[in-house]
Amino acid sequence: MTRQKLNRRMVLGGLAALPACKPSGSKLDAEVIILGAGLAGLNAARLLAAAGKDVLVLEGSSRIGGRIQTINHGKLGYTEGGADKIKASYSRIIQTANELGVDLIPSAEYQPETLYHYQGANYSRQAWSTITSPLFPAPFGASAPASPLFELAAQNNPLKSNHDWLDPKFSAFDISAQDFLLQAGFGGDAQKIMEKAFDGNSLRSYSMMNLYRALIDTPDAKQMKVKDGAQHLPEAMAASLPRKVKLDHMVSSISVETESVQIETTQGNTYRASFCICAMPFGALRNVTIRAFMPEAQTAAIRELPYTQILQIHLKAKIPFWDKDGLPADMWTDLPVERILAERDTNGKPTGLFRVLINGRGATRSIWQDRAKIKERVTAYMKTVRPSSEGLFELLAIQDWTKANPFAGGAYMHWAPRQISQWSSPMAMPSSKLAFAGEHVSRIHTGMEGAMESGEIAAAYLQAR
Repeated sequence: MTRQKLNRRMVLGGLAALPACKPSGSKLDAEVIILGAGLAGLNAARLLAAAGKDVLVLEGSSRIGGRIQTINHGKLGYTEGGADKIKASYSRIIQTANELGVDLIPSAEYQPETLYHYQGANYSRQAWSTITSPLFPAPFGASAPASPLFELAAQNNPLKSNHDWLDPKFSAFDISAQDFLLQAGFGGDAQKIMEKAFDGNSLRSYSMMNLYRALIDTPDAKQMKVKDGAQHLPEAMAASLPRKVKLDHMVSSISVETESVQIETTQGNTYRASFCICAMPFGALRNVTIRAFMPEAQTAAIRELPYTQILQIHLKAKIPFWDKDGLPADMWTDLPVERILAERDTNGKPTGLFRVLINGRGATRSIWQDRAKIKERVTAYMKTVRPSSEGLFELLAIQDWTKANPFAGGAYMHWAPRQISQWSSPMAMPSSKLAFAGEHVSRIHTGMEGAMESGEIAAAYLQAR
């Protein structure tokens, strides 16, 4: 697969040469079927449709957006349940939003204070140093739990370009965050604290190359967001397609045949097309039967690529208890609720909406499996941290980005140590009739732009065969 950065004109020009459907023994439902109505699938669909191709998008869930999900709370406003950060380098996202009239606005800039709850006691940022100073080596003695890893990664990032993470000469840096921190003097007790604020499954299973790659992708740039919620962007993309996306069509099998690809759904529907672009996360695809010749490394990646497990619990505070007790609205804890983050207005003031973020192994703990008891358990933990909040929280929504979510299997992929050299090339390898898209196979960018990039490359592949 080419690493050349494609632009929209190059893609559309090439797609015009995409061969017409060959006669088949069975009627075709489309020239191209795309599985998944997230950014990757929708971008591929728009490019193909603009080139005059008959495209049908099948989406397993009942909504558009994939792992972008804006949760509307009516008069209370909204919270984001998935991806929403747009960097200045996200040219595909920005161009698509402009084309579709989707407004992008600057993300509010503020420096919120955090309350730290550790081993039964609360600490201000200044007091927190009494805990971390003996555990965190200089100059990180007074750092927030997550800060040292990011600061050290930024200081020691070996990558100079967006392509370097794929270059074998950088493979020596493909080590776990656990080993990286040990080398920097952070022992086991320090790492236990840091892992509570870590956006991954564990420090041991997380390659530093994930962080290096993200940091090289427009470091320290100001960010934007979609006005009134990130989900407006994929919804606008879907609305621009000639054919309506078919929702509630969960795929059960993909069969690559001589002249077509057959898709079967759990509802008993069957669809055929000349080509298929699978834009499903591997965390969901591993539950689908694939009948096609595939390299062993590709099947291994589909089966084993790590996806960060995240459980979000969205809450509303009935009154501003943070004003009542004079403590910060944001909280970091060593309790099962882990982090509680306040939503803020454009001035940085808490709105009363909160998100509880539980990552990694904590997100799949048995205490969270009984959804009927989540409010009761969150309320109890919050009472421990903030007695002033007792009885003031209303449960608004639960967003599950764990293996229990059959449409995703996790919030986003991350590389485990030494997987890049084994899987980065073969896992994205298309066959004659089946190509893959999604942020997991992007080559240049990460996040939302990586998803758009992968859809563009998958669409361009169809014209080159």
